[in-house]
Amino acid sequence: MQDVVNKEWINEERVKYFNILEFLSKIKLSDSVLFHMEETGISFEKYLKTLFSYCNEDDYSIILYLLDLTSKELRQSSLLENKASHDTYAIDDNLFFDKLSISHERIKDIHRFVCEKGNINVTNPGEYRKKLVNVGASFQDGYQVYWYAPEAQDVKAFMSDYINFYKYSSIADIYNNPFLKSALAHLLFVRIHPFEDGNGRTARIIQNIAFTSRINKIYDANLRVSPLNISQNIALNKYSYVDIINRIHFNLDDDNNDMLNKWFNFILNMYDEQLYYQETQIPKYEQAFKQLQKMSDSEDIAGVARKFKLDKLKRIQ
Repeated sequence: MQDVVNKEWINEERVKYFNILEFLSKIKLSDSVLFHMEETGISFEKYLKTLFSYCNEDDYSIILYLLDLTSKELRQSSLLENKASHDTYAIDDNLFFDKLSISHERIKDIHRFVCEKGNINVTNPGEYRKKLVNVGASFQDGYQVYWYAPEAQDVKAFMSDYINFYKYSSIADIYNNPFLKSALAHLLFVRIHPFEDGNGRTARIIQNIAFTSRINKIYDANLRVSPLNISQNIALNKYSYVDIINRIHFNLDDDNNDMLNKWFNFILNMYDEQLYYQETQIPKYEQAFKQLQKMSDSEDIAGVARKFKLDKLKRIQ
């Protein structure tokens, strides 16, 4: 199928290596994003306080049990979404983490996991790509290229910068705020496109890890489960999601602030949707908590949840 080169869509013909932190230094958050971030943060803190109220001291394993109740419903919707889109990923496979650190090997391990669970057929799962790839869509008159990913020889350098970004700590909102930092972790990964396929699903797992890691630092917690997962929300709003990513110029020359702020607002909207859904589940959590109390005559509630947690982790390791 012949490539259709429409300059309205092509952001750049080839991405050459540049420093990611320099790219991020050009971001200026809009007033709407700052306001939105604050409002979402207030709702999230209220929700997190409810979850923590079910925990014993420093043991947060019970949150895993409670979140699994809602994930069962979302898994059913995921079955339907998988028929409509190959780029969705079951919520139970990206909620649970054995560790929250990021390295080249950790990223490759996550991609291998994604390929195995998602039946993605790539030549070398867990290995950075060795060829140029583009992102586009098929139409009757050909294949429309939206943007070209970085040159294959630059992927390792970009991913080293990406890991530095993930570890970088600053009082600036884009590094400190869990919603914004995890949104950037997602966006940068997709635009670097380090693998031949499975980049979106890998990015969503890393977004959840980055979000959980930041929450742990802010609240001095030890979560190994994302307290919010927006993968399904993104899948249901895929056209807006793809359109925003396609229109961001991944270079140092263009002014990206308008589209980057749209990206932040989009991700915050996804968190808002998931927060609203989770708040409707609080009565179910309370009922489950009472049931756990009855189940735990011979052992504490956290012990029951901890056993459940370990069983989950064994499934994905």
